[in-house]
Amino acid sequence: MTVEEQLLETLHILPPAQQVEVLDFAEFLRLRLTPAPQLPAADLKPLPSLDGRVPSGWKDAIYDHSTCPDL
Repeated sequence: MTVEEQLLETLHILPPAQQVEVLDFAEFLRLRLTPAPQLPAADLKPLPSLDGRVPSGWKDAIYDHSTCPDL
């Protein structure tokens, strides 16, 4: 049995919602075969520079567990 025949047999067993998922996944795989267009380096904009300041009232990478005792 070929892969195509196995796929069709499996596809017919699945409910319609999962058949749509299979179709979406096959489309995803097909699109992965096509290389993404590359922008010339001259067209790239520089990233914004950050000053490293955290606005007042924000916590910087630390979670305060006292406000949520369940954790």
